[in-house]
Amino acid sequence: MKKIIKKITAMAVMSLFAATQLQTPQVNVQAADGVATAEKTTAKQPKIYGRSGIVIDAKSGKILYAKKVDDRHYPASITKILTTLVAIENNKDLYDEVTFSSYAVNSIEPGSTHIGIKAGEKIPLIDVLNAIMLESANEACNGAAEHTAGTTKKFVELMNKKVKELGCTGSHFVTTNGLHDDDHYVTARDMAKISKAALENETFRYVACKPNYYITPTNKDKHGKELWNHHKMVKRTMFNYDGVEGGKTGYTTKAGGTLVTFAKRGDQELIVVDLCAHGYELYEDTIKMLNYGFNNYKTIAPFKTMNTVLKDDTYGFLKTGNELSPYKIPLKHLNDVTVMLEKNQSASKLTYKCKDNKYIISYDGKQIGSVKLH
Repeated sequence: MKKIIKKITAMAVMSLFAATQLQTPQVNVQAADGVATAEKTTAKQPKIYGRSGIVIDAKSGKILYAKKVDDRHYPASITKILTTLVAIENNKDLYDEVTFSSYAVNSIEPGSTHIGIKAGEKIPLIDVLNAIMLESANEACNGAAEHTAGTTKKFVELMNKKVKELGCTGSHFVTTNGLHDDDHYVTARDMAKISKAALENETFRYVACKPNYYITPTNKDKHGKELWNHHKMVKRTMFNYDGVEGGKTGYTTKAGGTLVTFAKRGDQELIVVDLCAHGYELYEDTIKMLNYGFNNYKTIAPFKTMNTVLKDDTYGFLKTGNELSPYKIPLKHLNDVTVMLEKNQSASKLTYKCKDNKYIISYDGKQIGSVKLH
């Protein structure tokens, strides 16, 4: 009987990450499936070309590296991360056909990126989203926006509503695609938050994290369209880097180059944003920032192997006096739960305690997060 109770209490601890959001003191982080200690590495920070740059833990949101993260910059086409997310969240049927209006196709800036969609062409929304994220098609953004909200103006309202919900305070959007407007700007901090929210959506991951895609023939195009990701690290044509999953490129004359990159090694996933750099500088910056994150922080997923956890009690689940009724425990997404530590921190110092409907997570005796079970 005692063994059964111990197993139940261990399972109770597991749910604390997956079912709720945790806030890490000093870092001001909201985490759906991860938590991080506040300590930061003392390792030397990289110097980057970009005027602003940031690296965050994709699970907890902890900032690992920051350079002028609250300065405003024009985002160019990394705007399309938000465009894609808002379209996904506001459409029930992603295979519904988008009918492109003359305005959607012809209102884009002459010479800007497009894939030759014609007025009256009908394309499934999921294909349109791939055109947005891989080929950075500006007319595809307008078509998705009109399909979602009726007009591009109303869709942009949804974009600004979404960033406000995410806690972004230094950004404002005017266009669906990032084509220049003086009042269309972001900060690196906000762009990281937007990217984190996007990665938490499985459909967005499916769209954004691939090198290529094919749109089958349509009513206006008998050949179909082959799409290739513009991000060189995703396409693996240059700047090969182990673990890169996806991202988005951007460029306008006034914005300069912008780049967002997602990379995962083992259980550790990082998001990098680089703003206002040029050409290959963007990739050089990104590699430096990824190296800094992967080399100086580590991530554990304590609940991936239930049997191992219960057998050796590596993380101390069975010896901290947990008290919680098993009938109150929602167990979800346990395999995705992570804890980020500074490289020199020991996982054995993590402790977890449950009492009534409250969870307390501590490192070396100091609380790093607490949540209530709803």
